[in-house]
Amino acid sequence: MSTAPTEPEQYATDAYGTPCYRHTDPDGDQLLAAASLIPEQGPGVYFRTSPAGASIPLDHLDQFIARLQTIADVAKAEAAAKEQQTA
Repeated sequence: MSTAPTEPEQYATDAYGTPCYRHTDPDGDQLLAAASLIPEQGPGVYFRTSPAGASIPLDHLDQFIARLQTIADVAKAEAAAKEQQTA
C-alpha cells in the first residue's frame, strides 16, 4: 500500500495531462483554470466558472496563486516548444 501523499483533487491534471486548478465553492459553483492556446494571440490561462461565478476562500488563495504560476509556466513552455518546431 502506497503511503505517498496525493495531490488534492483540485490539482489533478486535465484530459491532456497538463496542470489545472478545480474548485467548488460552498454553493456548488465551480471554477476551472487551465493552460490555453488563444487563437491569434498565443498561450494563456483559461478560466471557466459556473454561470453564477465561483469564490475561493482566502485560506486557499496561496495554493491557487501557486497553481496559477504552474499553469502559466506550462503554457509558456508549450509555446516555446511550438515556436522551436516552426523555426
